[in-house]
Amino acid sequence: MSTHTPNLSPANSNAALRSVEGIARVVRIEGDQAWLEPEQTTSCGHCASSASCGVSSREEAGIGTVTSRLQARRFHLDNPAGISGFREGERLVVGVSERALLNAALTAYGLPLLFALVAGGLTQAAYGEDLTTMLGMSGGLALGLLAARLNARRLAARGDLAPRFLRRARPDETCGTV
Repeated sequence: MSTHTPNLSPANSNAALRSVEGIARVVRIEGDQAWLEPEQTTSCGHCASSASCGVSSREEAGIGTVTSRLQARRFHLDNPAGISGFREGERLVVGVSERALLNAALTAYGLPLLFALVAGGLTQAAYGEDLTTMLGMSGGLALGLLAARLNARRLAARGDLAPRFLRRARPDETCGTV
């Protein structure tokens, strides 16, 4: 994944929108929806021993294979009609804003941890027993997971977590780290 800052006018420079980019391949077109699969990236670049290390580009579809994991990560984008429509096999650069990524991380990890620590601290202050504190932390964690689920639904309903089409990928373009 790489980071991209769009060219903004001076009026919008305060609201610089940075995005985390990735390359995905169009695997299926259904009406005005294009289903994409993220490209598998490895640090080894598919070396000679890739058949035994689990990052082979073979198209086997079995439990635990790279192909089955990629199929589970498929997502869809709107496929605009006309000349700009996507075609199967085409490589696209998609992105998610850094702010959305940060919000998702705080929702998934921060909320449950915060709830667990606050509940554990309050329980420890009130009762002072380890077992009771652990039970309080477990309850706080459960409440935090519920709060995270509700917030994730809210973020998804607003469309904040959805990848956006940025551009078509060049034939030689790879999705590497910066």
